Amino acid sequence: MERVLEELKKIEEEAEKIRLEASEKAKEIVKLARQGSEKLILDAEKEAERVVNKLTRESEISIKRRHEEIIKNCESEIDKLRKIAEKKKESAVNLVFKVLIGEKQD
Repeated sequence: MERVLEELKKIEEEAEKIRLEASEKAKEIVKLARQGSEKLILDAEKEAERVVNKLTRESEISIKRRHEEIIKNCESEIDKLRKIAEKKKESAVNLVFKVLIGEKQD
């Protein structure tokens, strides 16, 4: 009977040793998983930042092109209006002069 009890005690000690080893291995696996997930998160954040920076640059370039296009169109319209005004300047001056001197208008 004593021998059986000793065997049971050895088995219990061995089982406790196995349980402790498994617990330690589980902790190590969890630690490695956390490290892996932290690396994935950091990599994802870096990639997201890279994408945001790229999109920002592309948007800035697009806005600059659109701005230049609008300015070009405005300058073109200003030139057209100047030419029209230049063509009408002489008749406008004559009209003002006639009004000032009291001549009848045509």
